[in-house]
Amino acid sequence: MTKCRLTRRMFAVSVAMLLGGSINSSFLIRSAEAQAPEALSEAQDVDGAPGVVAEIVQCKREAGVLSIRMRLRNTGDKDITVPAIHDNNYDQYYVTAGSKKYFVLRDSDKTPLANPENEYGGMHFDIPKGGSTVWYAKYPAPPDEVKKVSFYTPLTPPFEDIPVSD
Repeated sequence: MTKCRLTRRMFAVSVAMLLGGSINSSFLIRSAEAQAPEALSEAQDVDGAPGVVAEIVQCKREAGVLSIRMRLRNTGDKDITVPAIHDNNYDQYYVTAGSKKYFVLRDSDKTPLANPENEYGGMHFDIPKGGSTVWYAKYPAPPDEVKKVSFYTPLTPPFEDIPVSD
């Protein structure tokens, strides 16, 4: 994706969010052939979405915040819709380190620092055949001595022993 297209896309998302509108997550879909970051985890099948696999592509700690990015790739032979959030329940996506759970951070308006939900409190991804999209969220960072975390999602079995980069 060119820098110009990326800038226009980011501008459009920002304007939509500022105006209190919602965006269809398919707007964020990109071709799987685009330069993709290397996965930090093994690909796992997404429950209820034949041909879709999920993998962690970022787990980065910076300034007390842990950023997680999970790529969803459609390896199947047809377009597919993957439901991701129901009833604004972002707490289904959490990180563990040791015996502590870390839930998605929220801003001062209690908006999750993650992919935006639609006006009904839900979110889905329309992923074309051969395409991919990224689910992202920010969490409180575990202590600096923690070098690996686990990530839990309702879409897949847990991703365990994900390396944390600083």
